[in-house]
Amino acid sequence: MATDGMEETGVLETDAVLVRTMRQEDLNVIVAIDAAASGRRRPRYFELMLQRSITQAGLQISLVAELDNRVVGFVIGSLYYGEYGVAEPSASIDAISVDARVRGKNVGKALMRQLRLNLGALRITTLRTEVSWDDFGLLGFFRSQGFKPSARICLECALDPTRPGDSAES
Repeated sequence: MATDGMEETGVLETDAVLVRTMRQEDLNVIVAIDAAASGRRRPRYFELMLQRSITQAGLQISLVAELDNRVVGFVIGSLYYGEYGVAEPSASIDAISVDARVRGKNVGKALMRQLRLNLGALRITTLRTEVSWDDFGLLGFFRSQGFKPSARICLECALDPTRPGDSAES
């Protein structure tokens, strides 16, 4: 019998969640899960993300999670081999979300576990993502998954689309 904080031998807390490769027909439910979490519908954004992830990528690493034969979470990722002057093979999490009705049921943890297994098989050495500074729930989730601030700094520059060639600071 398992004790608090420990799992039974051979049984993982994520075993109740089926994680599979993402398919094009998952688009509508992915859009719905994201819209419920973010408060905005982005069907075209996810259509393009799925198109790139599923049909254009050499290797597909994007996943969905199912409970009771229903998609309840997803992670969309990309593989990189030497971009931005970084020599090691790496991957990024471009989008991740779990249906609010099943949060706390190890869905996000199951997605991350399977993503890590898949990336390990591909000999990927680094997994990166970006999170809004004030999204404490997502920051906490990634921290629980072993993420920490990167040694690399993400930079941005505000642009004024009405003044081509000028930065906002000019």
